[in-house]
Amino acid sequence: MNDPKSAHESAADRERLRLLLDQMPGILWTVDRELRFTSSLGAALPAIGLKPNQVVGMSLFEYFQTDDPEAMGISVHKRALEGEESSFELTWEDRTFECHVEPFRDQDGQITGAIGVAFDLTASKQAEHALRKSEGKYRNLFEESRDAIYVSSTDGRLTDFNNAMLTLFGYTRTEMADLSAEELYADAADRQRFQAEIEREGSVKDYEVKLVGKDGSIMYCLLSSTVQHNDEGNLVGYQGIIHDITHRVQSEAKLRKEKEFSDVATGSLPGLFYLFDERGRFLRWNQYIEQVTGYSRQELLEKKPFDFFSGEDRLAIEQAIRDVFEKGQARVEADLESRDGDKTPYLFTGKLVELDGQRCLVGTAIDLLERRRLEQQLRQSQKMEAVGLLAGGIAHDFNNVLTVILANSDFLLNQFGPQDPRRQELQDITEAAQRAATLTRQLLAFSRKQVLQPKVLDLNEVLHSLEKMLQRLIGEDIELVTMLESRLWAVEADRGQIEQIVMNLAVNARDAMPSGGKLSIETANVDVDETFAQTHYPIVPGRYVMLAICDTGVGMDAEVRARIFEPFFTTKPTGKGTGLGLSTVYGIVKQSGGYIWAYSEPDLGTTFKVYLPRVEKAVDTGEGKTVPVQTELGAETILLVEDERSVRTLARRILEGKGYAVLEAGDGGEAMQLSARHEGRIDLLLTDVVMPELSGPELAERLAPLRPETRVLYTSGYTDHALLRASVWESGANFLQKPFTPEALVQKVRGVLDSN
Repeated sequence: MNDPKSAHESAADRERLRLLLDQMPGILWTVDRELRFTSSLGAALPAIGLKPNQVVGMSLFEYFQTDDPEAMGISVHKRALEGEESSFELTWEDRTFECHVEPFRDQDGQITGAIGVAFDLTASKQAEHALRKSEGKYRNLFEESRDAIYVSSTDGRLTDFNNAMLTLFGYTRTEMADLSAEELYADAADRQRFQAEIEREGSVKDYEVKLVGKDGSIMYCLLSSTVQHNDEGNLVGYQGIIHDITHRVQSEAKLRKEKEFSDVATGSLPGLFYLFDERGRFLRWNQYIEQVTGYSRQELLEKKPFDFFSGEDRLAIEQAIRDVFEKGQARVEADLESRDGDKTPYLFTGKLVELDGQRCLVGTAIDLLERRRLEQQLRQSQKMEAVGLLAGGIAHDFNNVLTVILANSDFLLNQFGPQDPRRQELQDITEAAQRAATLTRQLLAFSRKQVLQPKVLDLNEVLHSLEKMLQRLIGEDIELVTMLESRLWAVEADRGQIEQIVMNLAVNARDAMPSGGKLSIETANVDVDETFAQTHYPIVPGRYVMLAICDTGVGMDAEVRARIFEPFFTTKPTGKGTGLGLSTVYGIVKQSGGYIWAYSEPDLGTTFKVYLPRVEKAVDTGEGKTVPVQTELGAETILLVEDERSVRTLARRILEGKGYAVLEAGDGGEAMQLSARHEGRIDLLLTDVVMPELSGPELAERLAPLRPETRVLYTSGYTDHALLRASVWESGANFLQKPFTPEALVQKVRGVLDSN
């Protein structure tokens, strides 16, 4: 959040800086690389008939009304654009100026123009002229000079000085006469260097020194001095001029501080920052660009913005740059290429700005690598969801078909004796149908549509109970190692499904270590924070129990790793696997509210990590006991409602074979009519859940007030349909999953009829 007070102080500082420059006893100007004025300030402007910044936009040629590039100091400015500093005298508007021109550099050291300063020497020149003419005129001009002028003896005693000298240092004339020039220096080293220079050269011009006033204030001055000899040629003293540049130095310091602040601000940006002109020359950038590209500051000065891109990305960047300078702004996604060839996706933005009279592009770039990774994870998650929906739908239709196949095979098997040659063919049909039913269950597991019986579990206890079986399963050439958290949190899951996860992953690990190896199983309590969640979509922060199964096998590359949870995808030879093992694991984990990731590299083994939510409940230590159900003949009346004709016919045949009276209906409406016509008792409503027009639960609800004695048993090829969740699982109603065998149907019907 911006600090209003800081913003106000910054504006006030800039205003003070402007006033200081306006009152500078001279002229300060800047020109761009086309030699056009970009600023002009100073108290001496009125002397030549100008107002501050009046000439901004005008070229030097226009101002001096000449085409001669060597005239009026124009050549000096041209040399400054090449990096050379120069000083010269210029007579203009009947006044004489001492001018100094040097390159104007930006914060990165690039020359963007020239800066000049001129001091009115008219009074000084007139004083010198008057000195040669008469002592009286000399004194007047000497005293009227705006710059401090002094004469000193060889021992540093001030033998003469003007009023400007007194004003500058704050002394009275008597006090100044008692001083040595050495006492006016703030730094003794400055004095020594200056003395050595004048003794060597005989004169010094514009030597920058720090002088000290009577009140202790430090002043930055330009000191020009020459030696004085008598008629015999002997050194008798020194004479010099002191020009106060304190205001200029303070202004420059202020500008440097503002630049330092700007550098810190751009350096703290969470991405790339860049500024370049219309020619593509970098003027400014943050250090992050150097880190990302691998190029040094000097190397970047020789680069163009599009040099960091190739192919289509380069064309896109070039077009975006054109758009900025034509339309004002642009944004584009492209892969930035570093010195070593690595490419990183960025979102680049650019906006047109004007800086020192030239059009520039300023912009930032945000790293898109994390966003693209999350988008890829989201697409993979959506893909798995879509495949799951498809698998669930297929499994539902298969369940109806398999119900008929398994039941009729069972009927036929009971009609043929053990020696009948046709019995083997029927057994083959039955076994094939059972394998198909297994595949269907695996599809349902992947699509998270199987029936679960969740309990509060201790995963360590589950693993301990499986340990012997796992060792037999993986073989003696594979070492089994367990590292289990001593105080593991509880989870809520279906024990059988958790066992299936462990068994499937163990089998995969075994197959990945044909020559032996080590299988490690680990449990741990894990606090998932925001950082982990951001890189492991779609997990949310919270507390989890982590189950890790790690092998030292052949590993997987990225392409295989991306598809391992897809149904029917397998790297095993034909006939060695269905490709449903890991998809089953994936479905069980998801249906249990958990998350799973695979970490693997070729020849470096594979680790599967499963995260199941922690529950704050006591572990369920009770073991359910199955009470056998008697399947003797029945005499009750059953209203059978099933929209699949083959399944309906089969169920009626099974139930009538056991002595039940069956009222058969193809849908809910027909069932209501049968109930209305039937004068006797209806003991059981056996109905499919999902039917057109009137569903099974809706039918049961309508029959309930008419036949309160009628019990209800639902069947379905679905396992996680919305109707099942709302009307069956949540209410604890009786349910029989398709496909079912004749025995399973009879047992379930009997159990419901006999229940309290």
